[in-house]
Amino acid sequence: MSIHTIEIKTQPALCPLPCDDYTTILEVPGSFSLADLAIAILDAIGFDADHAFEFFDNPRNQYASKVRYSVFADHGEDDPEEGQTVHGVGEPQVGEVFAEQGTALGFLFDYGDNWIFRVTSLGIADDTKTKSKKARQVSAVGTPPVQYPDFG
Repeated sequence: MSIHTIEIKTQPALCPLPCDDYTTILEVPGSFSLADLAIAILDAIGFDADHAFEFFDNPRNQYASKVRYSVFADHGEDDPEEGQTVHGVGEPQVGEVFAEQGTALGFLFDYGDNWIFRVTSLGIADDTKTKSKKARQVSAVGTPPVQYPDFG
């Protein structure tokens, strides 16, 4: 089994609410689905998993992406743009999508607020000893964004 080291970064210029630079590193099994990875990302950031999400292959511009992985595609409800291929998030595995170190995707969470994070593969290792089936947060630097700030 492979373990993938994945970096998740905020993109302050794209945050729907004021946010700072925040980076967290996760180790996740290659057998994780993209849906599993999304939940691990949200847990690490401190967000509730209460909205739809997608991954896309152009982390700088989701509209220029050629490949998207959408939760809606799992339910037959995603309508791709011309020239796009859309996959679900339940079947593709981290080990397939992030097969090479350096692979980067955008992660959009909450189509209303449009939280966009950059997700990058930092490395892949064999896990012959622990055979872990859980995500593990390795580090976090900066202040995580707040999903539901108290404007009180």
